Amino acid sequence: MSEESNQAITIFIPSGAGAPGFAGILRCLQEEPRWRVLAGDMNANAYGKALADGFFLMPSSDDEVAYLSAIRKVCLEESVDVILPITTRELGVLARHKDTLAAEGVRVVVSGSTSIDIANDKGKSADFAQKLGLPVPRFKVVRDLEEFQTCVVDMQLGVDKLCFKPVLGNGSRGFGIVVKEVVAGEFLQAKAGVLPMTLAEWSQRLGGDGLFEVPLMICDFLPGIEYSVDMLCSGGKTLFCVPRTRDKMIGGISVAGRLDRNFGLIAFCIQLAQALELDGPIGMQWREDSEGTPRLLEINPRLQGTTSALALAGINLPVQAVRLAMGEALSSSSADVAWGKRFVRFWDERVTE
Repeated sequence: MSEESNQAITIFIPSGAGAPGFAGILRCLQEEPRWRVLAGDMNANAYGKALADGFFLMPSSDDEVAYLSAIRKVCLEESVDVILPITTRELGVLARHKDTLAAEGVRVVVSGSTSIDIANDKGKSADFAQKLGLPVPRFKVVRDLEEFQTCVVDMQLGVDKLCFKPVLGNGSRGFGIVVKEVVAGEFLQAKAGVLPMTLAEWSQRLGGDGLFEVPLMICDFLPGIEYSVDMLCSGGKTLFCVPRTRDKMIGGISVAGRLDRNFGLIAFCIQLAQALELDGPIGMQWREDSEGTPRLLEINPRLQGTTSALALAGINLPVQAVRLAMGEALSSSSADVAWGKRFVRFWDERVTE
């Protein structure tokens, strides 16, 4: 059993109280009885309102001035010690103001702004990893429909499937699969999800003559095992690195998997984290090619939604991340990981009014 923290700490999760992974992350933090967890969201009825020790309606992080003002107000009134972000869009803002908030007595669990700029952008991440000699899929970033069409035609030579995703975004938002031919009746055999379409069909859907709102990254569709890797880093040094397979997903969210001690994959992650000088909890997603080599899909420089599953196998990563931020000794080690353990996730209900 891990030792409990001796400090009374107030943690603020400023966005994502309605995110699927919030409940698991909160449950992990609540294993420390002296810790208080506050949550925020743009939705006044986010389910996390019924779970956290306090809830605050927050503006969008796209409005940097209003968002920071709201954060400072909560931190001042609630004596917040640690800000623990769990959503992608707020990371850049918090990284840019990390030092200022630290000077005000609030620790922000986020990497530096340069690291966040690369890690949050799938195109920049792939380019960075490729220059390190790490395996990535064949990829191309396109900015308008004409580039999209030209790129797909070139990349489809010799392959059956391509896929694409906005360089900025998370979950399965904007993900698509491009095929040469549509299989008749295929949609009747699968649950609702991503429907493969031809280039002509995607061209109609994407439409328009101007630039895409967000550039798209087109890459080879990889057929092998997909992994999410949960890490905890300090100045680029990896403290924990735990790969888990993504055996079943709903809407881009892992709901079943297994902890897999894949040494090659762990080595790739450690090298990438060191080169990017990442800090705090980090997620990386990889997928194997036809020869079994894992290739980088994306970096999530924050707690991932399914990170809480690791607590079932010996590592409470949210707690370790807060302890690290507060300068406390970590209460777990890599030796505690129960490799090979499988997990599943399920839904629950709460009244929010």
